[in-house]
Amino acid sequence: MAAVQRLLSSAWLLHLLFLAALAAWIVLLDAPFPRPAIALLEAHSFEFLAIAGGMVAVLALLYRRANLALQAAAISLAISGIGVAPSPAHGVTAAAILLPINLLILTLLDDRGLLSRAGLWRCAALALQALLVLGLFRYQPDWLEALAATTFLPLGLADWSSLPEQGLLLAALAAASLLLWALLDPTPAHVGAFSALLTTTLGLELALARGGELVLPTLLGAVALFLLLVAVLQEAHRMAFRDGLTGLPNRRAMDSLTQGLSGSYAIAMTDVDHFKSFNDTHGHEVGDQVLRRVAASIGRVGAGGHPFRYGGEEFAVVFPRRTAEQVVEALETVRETIASTPFRLRGSDRPADDRHGSRKRGIKRGRQQTQITISIGVADSSTATDADAVVQAADQALYRAKKGGRNRLAQ
Repeated sequence: MAAVQRLLSSAWLLHLLFLAALAAWIVLLDAPFPRPAIALLEAHSFEFLAIAGGMVAVLALLYRRANLALQAAAISLAISGIGVAPSPAHGVTAAAILLPINLLILTLLDDRGLLSRAGLWRCAALALQALLVLGLFRYQPDWLEALAATTFLPLGLADWSSLPEQGLLLAALAAASLLLWALLDPTPAHVGAFSALLTTTLGLELALARGGELVLPTLLGAVALFLLLVAVLQEAHRMAFRDGLTGLPNRRAMDSLTQGLSGSYAIAMTDVDHFKSFNDTHGHEVGDQVLRRVAASIGRVGAGGHPFRYGGEEFAVVFPRRTAEQVVEALETVRETIASTPFRLRGSDRPADDRHGSRKRGIKRGRQQTQITISIGVADSSTATDADAVVQAADQALYRAKKGGRNRLAQ
C-alpha cells in the first residue's frame, strides 16, 4: 500500500516508468501486438479513441480538471482525424501542427472550469479546429500537402523524421516548454501533458514511418490518454492526501503511514504558540502566512522525519526506525530555526507566492515584525501498544511543553 501511495504521490516516477516500458516495447521488441487486436483496432479506431477519451474527460471533470478533459478531447480528435483524412499523411500533418499547440496552451492556462466563459471559449476553439480540419480534408487537401512539403529547417535537423517540419518544430518547442514547466512546477497535470505529447508525437511519427497504418498511432493515442488518466488520479490523490494551505501531507496521509509502522518509531506533535491570539490580532490571512512559514521549516526536518499537517495550527512528524532520543536534535533544530527567524507581516502589496515574495524579503519598509515559536512533544513506541497511543503520549508531552513556558520540547 505504501509503494502504491509513493507512486501516486510522485508526479514523475509513474510517468517515467510507463515511458520507459513503451520505449522498450517499440525499440527493443518492435512493438509486437496480437493479430486479432490489430484487426479490431483498424476497424474501430475511432470508437476506441472516443470511448477512451470520453472516460478520461469524464473523470477529469469529476475532479474539476477541465483543462485535462480538453486535452483528452484534443488527443482523441487528433488521432481519430488520421482515419478520416484523405490519406494518413493529411491527417498526420493536421495533428502534428495542432496537437502540440493545444496541449501546451491548455497546460499553461489556468483551469477555470468547463462551464465558465473561459472553458466554453476553449471548447469552441477545439470544435472550430475540428471543423476547419474536416473542411480542409474535404475541399482543400492540397493545402495540407503543400504545407507538409514546405521545408525550412537546416539540413540534418529534420531528415531523421517523417513528420512535416512545421509539426516537428512545434512538437520540439512544446515538449521543451512542457518539460521546463514540469521541472519548475512538477504537478501531475504538467508532467502528464509532457508525457502525453511525447507519446502522441511518437504515434504520429510511426503512422508515416510504417506506411500509414493506424494501429500504432491509435494504440499510442490510447497510452497518452491513459497517462492523462494517471495525472487525473494523481491530482485526486493530492486533493485527498495533501493539505491545500501548506502543501504538507495531511492527517489522512499520516494515518495511512502509521498503520504500517512496526518496531521502533517516534512521533512528534508540534503546535504554534499563541496562534489563536495572533490570528485574532492580525487576521486569518496573516495566520495562514504563519502556518505556511512553520510548515516550510517543519518540512525540512532531519532524521528521516515525515512531516504532516495534523489540523489547525498543529503539525506532526513521524520518524520510522527512530527512538525519541534519536530525533530530539532534529526537532530542536526546527524549533530554534523558527524562533530565531523574524516574521515580517506581509503588506497588501506583497506577492502571495514564495518565489516573488522572496525577492522582497530583503527590502525593509518599516513593517511590523513579530516572533513565531512552536512547542513540541515527542514520544516513541517503546512504551505504547500502537501508533494512536504514541500520538496520545506525544500530545501529553506537548501539553507539558506548553505548561512549561512554550517554545520548548518535552518528551
